[in-house]
Amino acid sequence: MAVHKLTDWELEEEPFILIAIHSTIEPYRMAYLLNKFLQINFARTAVDQDIIEPAYTANYPVYKHFDKEQNAPFYLIPNKYWGISNEESVSLSLFDQTDATQVKTVLIKEYGTVDFLLKIEKEEDFFPLKKLINTLGEIPQVISVYPVDTFKIKQQDYLIFE
Repeated sequence: MAVHKLTDWELEEEPFILIAIHSTIEPYRMAYLLNKFLQINFARTAVDQDIIEPAYTANYPVYKHFDKEQNAPFYLIPNKYWGISNEESVSLSLFDQTDATQVKTVLIKEYGTVDFLLKIEKEEDFFPLKKLINTLGEIPQVISVYPVDTFKIKQQDYLIFE
């Protein structure tokens, strides 16, 4: 039987914009504030972003909004979230209990200090990015906002939500 290979075949990546948001509030509260200040409608998706690592398993909540004017989906996801440790815990008590140990996890390790990521599946040349960043900076609970260099991210698979 003959073996067929695909040569010079590249998977074309969809362009996207990634914005870092620093804030100490909960993800549902951030989605509410973005809805209020940007006049949009973020809603939590039915499926979370499941990250399974050797040390932990984490289920990051994902909030989605489709902007009809820009014809682009927006995704809000926390960069820091709680996960469950996969390591065995030693019980020194009289009764054996296997309690799941919660650990703090980071989705994009290159930006470990960022609290939230806002992903917009649109080319930067065709999107009013400065206006959006200025509006996000006006939210009282937001400490700082800036665009992220997506070429520095090693695990871009974590940013695929569908």
